[in-house]
Amino acid sequence: MNLDLGLTRQLIAACGAAGLSTAQTAYVLATNNWESNGTMKPVEEGYYLGGERAKSYQKTLRYYPYYGRGFPQITWEDNYRRLGVRLGMGEALVTNPELALDPDIAIKIAVIGMTEGLFTGRKLSDYINSTKTDFIGARRIVNGTDKAKQIAELADSYLDALAPVPDYPFIRRGSRGEAVAVAQAALNKALGLRLKVDGIFGSATDEATRTLQSRRGLTDDGIIGPKTWDQLEDFL
Repeated sequence: MNLDLGLTRQLIAACGAAGLSTAQTAYVLATNNWESNGTMKPVEEGYYLGGERAKSYQKTLRYYPYYGRGFPQITWEDNYRRLGVRLGMGEALVTNPELALDPDIAIKIAVIGMTEGLFTGRKLSDYINSTKTDFIGARRIVNGTDKAKQIAELADSYLDALAPVPDYPFIRRGSRGEAVAVAQAALNKALGLRLKVDGIFGSATDEATRTLQSRRGLTDDGIIGPKTWDQLEDFL
C-alpha cells in the first residue's frame, strides 16, 4: 500500500476548514482510504483491472464517459454537472470529467459531498454529531451499507490518531483537581446535568461519564481519556 501522506494532510486541513469535528474528519478519512484502496489518491472506476483492461471496462458502462472518479467516485453526467456547479466550476466537470481526478478538486468533492449529502442525500451530521457517533450507519452517506463495518473500524483507527493529546490527564473515579472540575462543567453542558463542580470525581461524575460514553459510542468505562475529552471538546 502506497499511502499518500501529503494528500492525507491536505484532506485533514480541508475537513478543518469545513468545520468538521474530529469524529467527522475521521470518517471522511476512513471513507477516502477505503474507496482509494488505501492509497489516499483519487482513483477511476475499475482501476483495479489495470491499464487497457480498465479502459475497456469503463467503455462498457452506461454512463460512459462519466464513470466513477475521485475518492467517493462520482458517476453520471448530472452528478458531474451538479458537483461542478456546487464547486463554482460551472460546466467544467462535464466538459472535462478527468478534472475529478485532480487531487484538489477530488478533496473538495469528498468533503463538500459528504458534509452536504450530495452523494445519497445523507450527510455526515445525520450520523456523527454532538449526540452520537454512528460510524456504521454513516456508510449510507456514500454507498448504502456496503463494507460499513470495515470502514467503521478504519474510522475508529483514525479517531484514535486524530484525538488530540489532552491538556488534561486521564481521570477517573477517585481523581481530584482542576481537570475534574473542567470535566464536570463540560459534562453538565453536554448532558444537561447539574453536577457539583467541585473537582472530586465521585459516583455522580462517574455515572455522567459513562452516560456520555455510551451515547457517543465509546466504551463506557468511566475513564476520561483522549477519546472522551474529544467528545467534551465542544463543551469546554
